[in-house]
Amino acid sequence: MALSRACARLRRCRGRGAGRGVALLLVTTLLGGCGHQYGNLAEARVAYAREARGPVVIAAVEDPLGPGFVQGIELAAQEINAADGGLLGRPLQVRRFPGSNDLRQMRGVARQIAQDPRISVVLGHRRSEVAVPASVIYEGAQVLFLPAFATAEQLTRHGFDFVLRTLPDNATMAAQTASVADLFGHRRIAVLHSRDDSARELAFLFQDEARARGIDIVYSASFFEGESNYRGLLGQLNAVEFDAIYLSAEHEAGARALRQLRELGFEQPVFGSDRLAYGNFIELADTAGDRVVAPGVYDVGTPGPRNRAFVDAYRAAYSTEPGQDAAQGYDLARLFADIVRTAGSTEPRVLATTAHYGPPRAGVTGIFAYDPRGNVYGKLFEFRVLRFGRWWPLPGVTAPYRLTSFRAARAEMARQEQQQATPAGDGAAAGAPEGAPAAAMPAEQAAGGAGPADAAAVASAEPGATADATPGAALGTAETAPDTLSLDTLTTARLSAAERNRIWLTLAHEILGFKRLGLVVPQTGAGSAAVGLARTLADARGFTVEICELPAPDDPASAPAPAESRTAPRHATGLHRPEPEGSADQAPLERAAVRCWSRLARTVDALFVVPDSGLAPTLVRRLNRTLRDFGVPAFALAQTLDADLGLTLGLVASGVDLDDPRVALRFDGVLRGMKVHALNRKLTNLPAVSADLAAFSELGIRPDPRLLTLVSRAIEPGFMAARPATSAGDAAAASAAGDGASASH
Repeated sequence: MALSRACARLRRCRGRGAGRGVALLLVTTLLGGCGHQYGNLAEARVAYAREARGPVVIAAVEDPLGPGFVQGIELAAQEINAADGGLLGRPLQVRRFPGSNDLRQMRGVARQIAQDPRISVVLGHRRSEVAVPASVIYEGAQVLFLPAFATAEQLTRHGFDFVLRTLPDNATMAAQTASVADLFGHRRIAVLHSRDDSARELAFLFQDEARARGIDIVYSASFFEGESNYRGLLGQLNAVEFDAIYLSAEHEAGARALRQLRELGFEQPVFGSDRLAYGNFIELADTAGDRVVAPGVYDVGTPGPRNRAFVDAYRAAYSTEPGQDAAQGYDLARLFADIVRTAGSTEPRVLATTAHYGPPRAGVTGIFAYDPRGNVYGKLFEFRVLRFGRWWPLPGVTAPYRLTSFRAARAEMARQEQQQATPAGDGAAAGAPEGAPAAAMPAEQAAGGAGPADAAAVASAEPGATADATPGAALGTAETAPDTLSLDTLTTARLSAAERNRIWLTLAHEILGFKRLGLVVPQTGAGSAAVGLARTLADARGFTVEICELPAPDDPASAPAPAESRTAPRHATGLHRPEPEGSADQAPLERAAVRCWSRLARTVDALFVVPDSGLAPTLVRRLNRTLRDFGVPAFALAQTLDADLGLTLGLVASGVDLDDPRVALRFDGVLRGMKVHALNRKLTNLPAVSADLAAFSELGIRPDPRLLTLVSRAIEPGFMAARPATSAGDAAAASAAGDGASASH
């Protein structure tokens, strides 16, 4: 049906005279055409799936830029076959197909894939100019299609059932990049882009987003990707005053433009598209690439056991470190496997429905959560800077975008709920068709696609009325309160720890929507502060607080108990008394903790965990995970989380440590009108939000995917640190830059 709708739209557009807006649909005729009938291919695929015999086959389209993408897919398949014996009792098989960026060359490949009924999913096609037309063939043949690198907005505009994004779209990339440029203080930007459709679209979107943030676009020009000499065009920049350059182009043309920019004496920092971080850009750009800032979704140094296991396995298999291409391939193969397991079938329609409406999933490149159109949420770009011959992460710089996007999405959802509750003709929202439900609005208008000016306004505006919330409505309520503070307060004010924690607890309340909050607190200064914080906010936001105190370290009750008393039976509520943590001194605290968790599990909606309670982290972890049986999420606010506490949600510092010169050095030369410590003040109060997606599932929490943009990391078993530690590689590169090199402080 979706394919026939696209074909009908194509015929209407051709009848009126096609414009650039339907150029990709016209190209579809070249690739497959509406005259081809794929019904028989779809029927054969359904029959093979129902027979449930033979391998489950992934079509892996080779990447023109290197083998890493397919190697990541094959590594994941090997792990799945070794650990689980395949999928649904059938071996998982990877079938390679040649890849190209030439649309005509890929026509036969796409048809060949569609004609194999054993193939359940297609992974690959780097450029949007190929992926978008190819999606028409895969839709007709009912093959699930996960294009690994395509970001064009057109990809999901057809409303296809079998197409899922795996990267945020160009609108999101442009908004995030403009947000970072604004954060870094750049007020005048020159825009350069190649003339292919995707690069042009991204450049135009960036200009719109930048202007909405008060940034002047002082120059804009385009060039043909195949040209070798851009100096005449670039020389026009001599007549323009600008702070930075935005460059949207493929990596080869981008590197060529950068070398010529530097030759002409332009030393301003360059913000680029994600394409600059692909292929051999570093080698092509050489020293001209220094201080290029580009978005990406993977860094090999990302902390956490999931990524460590992936990196170790990839090194063992291929004797090299994985890049973003390998990580994307690995994630997409495992994402497909999760979809098959959840669906319990490889029938095409079942797979497509499960993929669009299933729970969010975490990978090494981020979170995958989908709306009905196939747009991915949760997964956002992170930013890196090219210094000293390698890409370095810029920690914390996406936190402002995440927070404003979350607030904008919540506000839009509240407006949609209000519109749905308003009878047709009685104050319907302007711009919506009369009588149409608000939920029919395009998702990109409701979340990350919202303009930055609107998002900022939402973040600083007075919130509306408070709505009732239930524990199962986490990340999906429209609850707000008049005391909610704006992003401006978090990024400009010098907040005390108490003021910052008050804002963070407000945010936790907006995320979880609890009505009854429980606290287990030690009789210490930290415990008293937590109680005061919770009670103050409870009065303002209309929830109640239930306290359970632990004995102070000098309390007689803290004395070691007799050995025979440390074998307490199972508690009546179902919470187990844990074994001692290796020290007799902890036994009295353990008993008190079990009593507190047991009592609160029956009476509260959420538990606020004080990390420095004096309890062993392994005990806290076990108690918090047992809470899930009672439908109670546990969350914490902390400067860092150095241990796995079994949390459902964690709000921690955004990962910025710009007082470390090895980290600060990355920002040297990319800021405008500020020192590195000034940027540090802007970011230090912003929270990085981590969530345990498995706990969400256990608790019945099904967040609207648009709201998962707030979550910067998925909490994993064995999760150790919310702030990436400075590695030996960091130190080595900083040393290579010269012992005398220093960042601006």
